Amino acid sequence: MPALKFSPPRLMRPARLFFTSALLALGLLALGCAHMPRMLGGTGDLQLRLDGEQIHEASLPVGRILSLDMRDPGLSGYVFSGTVFNTTMMRLDGIEPFDGGRRVRYTFTALAEGETEVVFKIRKPDPDYRPEVFKRVKVVIVK
Repeated sequence: MPALKFSPPRLMRPARLFFTSALLALGLLALGCAHMPRMLGGTGDLQLRLDGEQIHEASLPVGRILSLDMRDPGLSGYVFSGTVFNTTMMRLDGIEPFDGGRRVRYTFTALAEGETEVVFKIRKPDPDYRPEVFKRVKVVIVK
């Protein structure tokens, strides 16, 4: 049986190390921009894409905008049947379809400090079908 040779891993070349570090830094910067504090130049507004899970969480300052982007349930044969939220804490500013009608964006303004929930309900077009929860977002509004 031939002997196996072990060679230590090669160190990254300086150019490759610089490129990898720069990519990592840009990725972290892009992630941080969505949550950058206002004092460092962030807006305080928050955009969430509500894909996958049914339950989500958000936190934003009073006076800022919360955008909730989700797939249109009509693609699965459902229709929206209502949105429930505390109107003393949040104001619904708009509902707009986008991405060729495949997605819907709800835009809210945070009005008062505290915790609330935004619940999106859907149902089948049949009038006897009871609404069910499509998405639920716990919202914490801070000063």
